[in-house]
Amino acid sequence: MTSAVRTRLAAGAATLASALTLVTGTGSAVAAPPDRAFATPVAPGSAEAHASVSAAELQAGITRALRQSGGRGGAYVADPETGAVLFSRGATRARQIASNMKLFTTAAALARLGPDEQFETALVAPGGIVAGVVQGDLILVGGGDPSLGRAAISRLVAEARANGLVGVTGKMLYDETIFDRRRSVPRKGIRGGPFEYLGRLSGLAFEGGRSTDPARSAALTAASALRKRGVDVSKKVAPGDAPAVPPTNVVAEIESAPLSDLARTTNTFSVNFYAETLLKSLGAEVAGRGTTAAGVAVARAFAAESGAALRGHNGSGLSRADRASPRSIGALLTAMLDRELAVRDSFLRSLAVAGRTGTLARRMRGTAASGACIGKTGTLDGVSALSGYCLVAPERFIVFSVLLNKVAISRAHRAQDRIASLVAGYEAPPAPPASAP
Repeated sequence: MTSAVRTRLAAGAATLASALTLVTGTGSAVAAPPDRAFATPVAPGSAEAHASVSAAELQAGITRALRQSGGRGGAYVADPETGAVLFSRGATRARQIASNMKLFTTAAALARLGPDEQFETALVAPGGIVAGVVQGDLILVGGGDPSLGRAAISRLVAEARANGLVGVTGKMLYDETIFDRRRSVPRKGIRGGPFEYLGRLSGLAFEGGRSTDPARSAALTAASALRKRGVDVSKKVAPGDAPAVPPTNVVAEIESAPLSDLARTTNTFSVNFYAETLLKSLGAEVAGRGTTAAGVAVARAFAAESGAALRGHNGSGLSRADRASPRSIGALLTAMLDRELAVRDSFLRSLAVAGRTGTLARRMRGTAASGACIGKTGTLDGVSALSGYCLVAPERFIVFSVLLNKVAISRAHRAQDRIASLVAGYEAPPAPPASAP
């Protein structure tokens, strides 16, 4: 290993250590994901939970945990610093990954769009503005912000009023054409209604897609807020495509939080709505088509670039057709460590901390994994996934992926938590001296 690579890995470990202390929250109202914070203690506080684990003990312990899970699955554990594969069983077979699909979506989004990317929502006046009055229609234009809600609309309206807007001679229109108008995604093998665990998608998303027509709801909210601030605008709204306009015709514009923050909400709390919206943004900005299929193609290409094979169907994992192998997920996780600093750090910080945050908040408490591992859960009926990183020394971490199908979720969690605890306790041998650059 070259000194340059080792430096990047050490920096990544420092970021991981920082991420392990970070407790985040979300203020967005979104449909509840299936990945909830389950309590699955593994002999909390016991000596065994914190004992150092040799390579042989690691292999034996993971083998035993997989057997006790009672399901069909595989696991992959590797040391990115040395390239050593510490455990591999059933690791090359593609399996249902549930919300581990979000790892592929957010990794591709961060790498392709950049962690500082922000999604704009604007009020535009194609006919121009004279003395604060829009000549013709005022159009609310969506830019694919998954977090857009009433507070953001209020900021947009406040900016428009501060910029001198007093009236509109035409109609109040809304434009969501950055995405297609499909409100849901392919959900092969998933029971329940098309919007369960998801909400309705739109290029002009609003309040987590909870209304029947999110774009119309956003426009109605904006029109009402404008009237309350003294702007003469119609109470009626209608769809309409906004043409490209010069900056002078932009009445007001706001931006979402950075993509790094949106990715953190997506992964830490397993928010399907965010994942599917980010996937469509990938399609819109990279492939020129704001569709689920276009976004999946971008994510699949990024996975291949990272040494992983992905059978993607949507962006959240809410489909039994979303499949990858433990080895492929391990390859993706390893590849993300070698990305540019901002991308790598944002990805690491997006994951839930064992025993502390998000869908891992109540898992692995009192074990070696608590506060030492970060990861992404995945849950469907009979499917459970857990993949991520464990810090085993100040500048050393291990990658792991455990995918279990046809399994009872409670038993799967116990097996995964035992495996993560073993990985966290692994006593890694000293790395070989760095080779010359």
